[in-house]
Amino acid sequence: MIYSLIHATWQQAQSWFSQAQDSDSDHGLVEIPDILQAQLMEAINDLSSPEAYRAEVQDAIATAIEDWQHNLDAPNSLVFLSNPVEAIAKILSDSIRNWHHAPGIVIVPLDDQARPRDPLSLTQQIQQALSAYPQIESTDVSAMHEAIEDEDLEKRTTICLLPCLEQYFLRCIGGWDGIEYLREIMAHNRNCFWVVGCNQWAWDFLDMVCQISAYFNNVQSLPKLDGPMLQDWLNPIVKTVVDANNLDTDSDNLRQSYWKSLSNQSSGVGQIAVHLWLQSLRIQEEDNSTEKLSDYDFSTTTSSESSLVLHEVSPSLPSLPTLTNIDRYLLHSLLIHGPMSRPHLALSLGEPESQLQSRIQLLLREGVLSSNNGHLAVQASHYSKLKTELGNNNFFVSGNE
Repeated sequence: MIYSLIHATWQQAQSWFSQAQDSDSDHGLVEIPDILQAQLMEAINDLSSPEAYRAEVQDAIATAIEDWQHNLDAPNSLVFLSNPVEAIAKILSDSIRNWHHAPGIVIVPLDDQARPRDPLSLTQQIQQALSAYPQIESTDVSAMHEAIEDEDLEKRTTICLLPCLEQYFLRCIGGWDGIEYLREIMAHNRNCFWVVGCNQWAWDFLDMVCQISAYFNNVQSLPKLDGPMLQDWLNPIVKTVVDANNLDTDSDNLRQSYWKSLSNQSSGVGQIAVHLWLQSLRIQEEDNSTEKLSDYDFSTTTSSESSLVLHEVSPSLPSLPTLTNIDRYLLHSLLIHGPMSRPHLALSLGEPESQLQSRIQLLLREGVLSSNNGHLAVQASHYSKLKTELGNNNFFVSGNE
């Protein structure tokens, strides 16, 4: 009986969303323009990371550090793994930097989340960055093998945050020497507690080439975000711009179904959900004025005074364009490495940059790639179908995120 009711409600919601989507043209609705998507994305980026992520991260760190501060042999690190299109660095930074009762003093010796220009000198650059922190012994590795005494427990007050490990290697000869160096530093600086973020694909690759997981006992994945979690996170923006008729109490079931659908389509990954939500928005054709939209300021507008009304249709994953084999290699490399410059992408593939340029431009035009400050990345909403495409073509794909 309960199942029948749930199923009927779900079918009703799907029907409603389908009808809404099918009748877009009848109601004069069109997709929102790029300029509005960019404004909304900027407003979302100003939000703190989802509460569900931050709570999970803080709880896990607090438990692990309590053990480390009371047990000389306890692990001194905790690794958080994420989907490769998720913003793991921002999630960890938001979780720790604004943590009023953090169980230690937080330092971020490798705060730059972009891979250094010369990836083959990573070890030297990491060593130089660590040398600025007297809490970390980064030169005399042999001294770090000395026995730890009970009184050393009192020294365990430093938390070292490494928010984005995939930015410290490149898939080429000698390209992961920096990771091996970091691995040794973390393993032997036991009076520092290391919180590390890494995407799951990069972690699996590093495990193949340098057995990184053998050095870390505590590895945890981010939780999946369900519908209410996504709604709580994005509501400050949604309430400002989405048609109030869709948000009133009479539509509670439909709203819940919308957010449940968004969670299912995005596999509970925050960044995928954000892009699918943006792609589900529609605007009245007569409101689609570049001049009007460019003056809109989300940071100062409240829902009661908003002059902008958007409408949601059922979220759905976009189709992939037809990909060539070089496209697949290119996209696969970006999923392992995260955002990457064109020279680094070419180096990771062993191809001249000029040979890749035309395919990069086509993938940017198709919306499979995005570019931010010169760094290329896979557009999050394409992730699920791209993973299937790569797996079907015998590429290594991670099955754990």
